[in-house]
Amino acid sequence: MENKVMQGCSASGLRDVCESTNLLDYIGTVVDQIENNATIDNAAFRLNKLDASSARYYFGFCAIISHVLLAGITLVVVHKCVSLKMVHTAGHAFYCTVAFVFLLGEALLVRHSRVLEMWLGLFNVDLLHSALGLLAFGIGIVGVGIKTWQKRERKREDPSATVKHFRSNHGFFGIVGCALLLGCVLSGLPLYFYTNKSLQIIHRFCALSSFATLMISQMFSYNTGFARRQWKAHHIRLFKLFTFIVTITTINYEFRRFVREILTIISEKLGY
Repeated sequence: MENKVMQGCSASGLRDVCESTNLLDYIGTVVDQIENNATIDNAAFRLNKLDASSARYYFGFCAIISHVLLAGITLVVVHKCVSLKMVHTAGHAFYCTVAFVFLLGEALLVRHSRVLEMWLGLFNVDLLHSALGLLAFGIGIVGVGIKTWQKRERKREDPSATVKHFRSNHGFFGIVGCALLLGCVLSGLPLYFYTNKSLQIIHRFCALSSFATLMISQMFSYNTGFARRQWKAHHIRLFKLFTFIVTITTINYEFRRFVREILTIISEKLGY
């Protein structure tokens, strides 16, 4: 009988205890083991909770920076364009900055705002997200259309003039960003009627890539003659720095979710 007990205890990982004939020692060791496991589990839970809290503060801090920089860049550019009475390139810069910098950036930020979700509810936050995205696309197309019309008018007035549109870095990234934003709009609207994982991933990819591409176009816009005539060199350097920072702080949370979804799909396909 004693041998059977010792064999059973060995299988449970308590061989050193079972070799003792003192039953109180055995019970005490089992209790200690349970308490140690509970301590480890509690420590892991506290660590996970700390990591989640740190991530929440980090992304919240990034969101604040994004809101400030998106509004700041937009206000400076809008003020300059209005002071120029929206003539020539000023009109193009006004509409594109409002649309592609402020509205599109805010559309990405509000979608995962816990504060707005508590105030408005998830469905209303989705509506706000969609409204900002649609406004960004519509107003941005107006801005691109203004510049395209101006280029054509110049070519019509002077057929020998060299007019390059969408072939500069600024123009190329701008039109690619508009195409991606169109894909974002077309993939996002059906999600109100039915849920589709593949469509959600496409929508998220188009949203991230369109904003990143349009912000690259915005950075190249600071090298144009219009920007160099309106601002000094050190102002342009600040514009580029702030635009780069706001690009990272705006897309980092959405990019993190996108990568996690892709990794989840890959692991499911591989059977992990």
